[in-house]
Amino acid sequence: MADAKPAPQLPPTHDAHSRLAKPLKENQLDHDLLQRKLGHLIKSLETVSGQTVMKFERQNVRAILEILRSDPELAFNMPTDITCVDNLRREDFEPARRFTMIYIVYSYSHGKRVRLEADLPEHDPRIASSVGIYRGGPWIEREVYDMFGIEFTGHPDLRRVLMPDYYEHFPLRKDYPLTGRGERDNFIRAEEVE
Repeated sequence: MADAKPAPQLPPTHDAHSRLAKPLKENQLDHDLLQRKLGHLIKSLETVSGQTVMKFERQNVRAILEILRSDPELAFNMPTDITCVDNLRREDFEPARRFTMIYIVYSYSHGKRVRLEADLPEHDPRIASSVGIYRGGPWIEREVYDMFGIEFTGHPDLRRVLMPDYYEHFPLRKDYPLTGRGERDNFIRAEEVE
C-alpha cells in the first residue's frame, strides 16, 4: 500500500467555497451614474442576482442604446446578447407583458455589463431595431424574430435565419408544442434542392 498515489487536488469551485465567492466586478455598476444619464428614459434600476437590470418602455430602446454606447462615461460598446422571454406560462401572466425583450451590453473600456428589459404586448410584439447603433445587433435580432416572432422595426433584412423561409410558426413561443407540429417530416431535404 506504500505505492498508493494521493488523490489529485482539484481547484476550488465558486460555489463550494463561499469565502472565495465574490460579486463579479463587471456587474458592479454605479447606479447613480446610470440614473443621471438615463433616468428620464428608464422605469426602474435595480440589482438582481448581482446584475444591474434596467427596465424601460419599448419606445425608448434606441435612445437608451445610443446613450449607453456613445457616452464616454458609460461606453457600452458591445451587445453580448439580445434575446426574448415568452411569459405565457407565468402565474402572473398579462397579455400586455407577453414578451420580455432582453439586451445585455458590455463596456470594453470599463469592463462592465448591464442588462436591459422591456415588455412587449401579445397583440403587437415589436420593438425598434438596434441597426446603426451596434454592428452585430441586427444579426442577433434576426434570430429573435425567427424563434419568437418579434418584429424589429427599421431592420434592413428581417427574415428567418434558422428556420426555412416558408415556416409559419415560432418555435420558442410557449404555445408551440414541445414535440413540434409534424414539420420535421415536411421540411425540404438538402438533396431535394436543386
